[in-house]
Amino acid sequence: MEERIIYAILSIAIVAGIVIFIKIIEFTKFKTLSGSYKATGVIFIFLATAEIVYLAFTLKWLTPAIEIVASLSALLLFFTFVTLNKLQNAISGMSIALGTRMNVGDSLEFEGKKGKIKQIGLTKTIIELDESSKIMMIPNKKIDEEIAIIQKNHPKKQSTGWEQSKSFT
Repeated sequence: MEERIIYAILSIAIVAGIVIFIKIIEFTKFKTLSGSYKATGVIFIFLATAEIVYLAFTLKWLTPAIEIVASLSALLLFFTFVTLNKLQNAISGMSIALGTRMNVGDSLEFEGKKGKIKQIGLTKTIIELDESSKIMMIPNKKIDEEIAIIQKNHPKKQSTGWEQSKSFT
């Protein structure tokens, strides 16, 4: 530990010496050069960032942070794989709800079954089958990826901007 502290102090002294040297050159040689302070400012930012990174690794300041980030990343990766199907269905559901290709009340033929759309949910669409009073729940991802025949049961209305803005409030 003592050796690392000696190296850290030595590193800070070297960087401070470099900064002083650059400032002396700026005030003596570059005083007539317009905008030279911008270039030296960038150099100072680079030196300070490099010194902070060096000290963080030398004095092991980042070890707890790296462990926490690694643990959270593994946890996020696990939850992503567990909920991947639900996430895909939810994104497809938002696409269907925001799009105009199908609405509640339209007729739908999907995988050889016909029915009317009763509800478009976030993760699944509910269809009331024609041949019986049974309902079929189709994951929105399947509707997005596979071919579905949709017969519009509502004539398209001419809408004004007022009606559109009213529907978003």
